[in-house]
Amino acid sequence: MAIPERIAWAIDHLAVQPGDRLLEIGCGRGVAIAEITPLLIDGHITGLDRSDSATSSAEERNRAAITAGKAALAQGAFADWKGAGQAFDKIFAINVNLFWLEAARELKLIRSLLAPEGQLFLFFEPPGASQIPTIERAIAVRLAAASYTLEKTIHGTAAKPPLLGMIARPT
Repeated sequence: MAIPERIAWAIDHLAVQPGDRLLEIGCGRGVAIAEITPLLIDGHITGLDRSDSATSSAEERNRAAITAGKAALAQGAFADWKGAGQAFDKIFAINVNLFWLEAARELKLIRSLLAPEGQLFLFFEPPGASQIPTIERAIAVRLAAASYTLEKTIHGTAAKPPLLGMIARPT
């Protein structure tokens, strides 16, 4: 199965290290998890999605990684997830629109789940390149309001698909 360009691009910018502890918000059918787990040696990835059917598909796709202890899945809304006292080095989301619509409570929860020096990675593939500046401004405003420092903004090199990535850290 071909990996969607937005997912491959996002994983490339995550710069996954063998011991990273990662959380994917909105993991869908687990495609990113399946690509990341082979990069982990003593690291771990947790995927969270509100859709029961997506989580079931992700579990099926990543059964070996889950059995090996490299991956875990949770079903439910991120705002309601307690995170079981975990600390993540990298928290990421691909095409999760709440981060540019309204995310104050989610950004507060992310702060509580990030390890010291942990980073938040937000990736988007908007329907058109003309939407990138609007999304970029909206995210920057929400991050600043939640006391995050925007460390880096990344734009895809090709016009199609238009890709946007933003990397932030709590201040």
